[in-house]
Amino acid sequence: MKKLMIGIFAHPDDEAFGPSGTLLKLHDEGYDIHLILLTDGEAGSNPGDLPSLGSTRLTEWQAAANIMGAASTHALHYPDGKLDTIPRREIGEEMQRIIGDIVATYTKPIDYAYMTFEPDGLTGHHDHIVASRLTTKIAEQDEGVTVWYFCLDSTQAPLTGTAYYEPRAREDAYITDRVDVSQYLTLKHQIMDAHVSQRVDAATMKKLGGTTECFHIDQF
Repeated sequence: MKKLMIGIFAHPDDEAFGPSGTLLKLHDEGYDIHLILLTDGEAGSNPGDLPSLGSTRLTEWQAAANIMGAASTHALHYPDGKLDTIPRREIGEEMQRIIGDIVATYTKPIDYAYMTFEPDGLTGHHDHIVASRLTTKIAEQDEGVTVWYFCLDSTQAPLTGTAYYEPRAREDAYITDRVDVSQYLTLKHQIMDAHVSQRVDAATMKKLGGTTECFHIDQF
């Protein structure tokens, strides 16, 4: 039976800076990787003062997805930073439509799961929370489909004062899976570097955790 992983994230770099190592590993194990993006990321950092940041970030996202081996990518173009102002039903129905389109491309039996940030959005970002909780809602209506919630443990999120949105650590009791992705570190860096407009954030992440367990173990 063909296996799929459908990643649902709010911003173009979310899976790159998050669980891209696991997505690479799943791809190598035969999974088809599909990515759903809720916003273009136009409200993100813009050190290059780009006139069309959202468009640039979509191009970067596609380049990163290509490195990841994604079978398909789907951008919904909701406004960055404002997902919590849009009716949840509207976003949820659009997500379900895309998921239905993905599933319909397969003529043989499939087994699929969703991947997103943990319910508090990993960093507390409102857009992350909306993406996570809508994914949960859809999974509840989709019998037998599980959700992989990417999170950090206390060894991976010990720092404060590094950003407005700060990673929240989860207790060990919450974590059910730890995936060793150390062999994918070079590719993960390539995926992160594909997001050129977000190079400052990428450099910060590499400095804080690029050679430690933070990038070697993905937690779910």
